[in-house]
Amino acid sequence: MLKALMIITMVSGTEYTAKLPSMDQCLKEVTPVESQADVKSASCIPRTEKEDKVPLELFSQFFDMFLMLDEQQKWDNNCGNYYPPKP
Repeated sequence: MLKALMIITMVSGTEYTAKLPSMDQCLKEVTPVESQADVKSASCIPRTEKEDKVPLELFSQFFDMFLMLDEQQKWDNNCGNYYPPKP
């Protein structure tokens, strides 16, 4: 089951969060929360507990992708007028 975190933004700009046991329950609570006069918006995002650790392999894949994109951006900036040959 996917747990959820509701982020509530008040008209004053203050933000509050509420941990909810499921995404379904969070989505059901958004409309009543947003109908309150002082609330500007409410959103639900997935969350995990501290015990639920992200596997190191997943983090490694994400970091590799970040490095690859960073390298591609550097390469694109240095070769502004290069057009690869058409097949």
